Amino acid sequence: MNIVEAWDGFTISEKQMFQNCCRKLIKRTFIVRDKQEDKRQYFFVSNKEEIFSDYFAFMGFEVKCDKSTGVVMLDSVGSSGDSDRLRSNRYRFSKDETIVLCCLWLIYISRLKEGTLSSVVVIGVSDLVYELEKYDARDMFNKTSLDNIFKVLKNFSLIDIDGSIGDMDCRLILYPSLQFALDIEEFERFVKEVVEVVLKDKDSIEEVSDDQIDDND
Repeated sequence: MNIVEAWDGFTISEKQMFQNCCRKLIKRTFIVRDKQEDKRQYFFVSNKEEIFSDYFAFMGFEVKCDKSTGVVMLDSVGSSGDSDRLRSNRYRFSKDETIVLCCLWLIYISRLKEGTLSSVVVIGVSDLVYELEKYDARDMFNKTSLDNIFKVLKNFSLIDIDGSIGDMDCRLILYPSLQFALDIEEFERFVKEVVEVVLKDKDSIEEVSDDQIDDND
């Protein structure tokens, strides 16, 4: 069944749902089953994955449904191993956004390995701060910068925020879509670069300390 035949066979409510799902995929990239407001749209797309893929193929995109995690995503057409493939639907994260995103991804993966029964992970902001400290990146962020970064990640259905940043009981809800926000190669490159920067900074601190000692002598 092609897209025209499928559209003609839709009821009025199905046509409206189809349009809403398409808009959300274009705007947010991900539709997440465990996100309450996405649940109906997730099942609609996952049951009609081929129709959505046929529709988006005209724009050079494909719709992928990972039923094990409950994530529907809009991706560029091309093989997963081609790093130069079209990525016009990809948001280019800033350095600070990437650092926070990778730290949240690490937390999410570690919680899954601990055996959590839900694909949604809930953490405190302090958990993120602790992860940032591992990379000596804590001082790069304040309440305002974190708030702005969280808003970006929330816009792509990667996280939700329960409370206000700065409040003791503020929680971050991590969705399984985090696993698909960065390619493995991009993540490995990030870790390598962060480690190199941390080591370089530590060497600089040691050199300054040695110079100060020599000056004092």
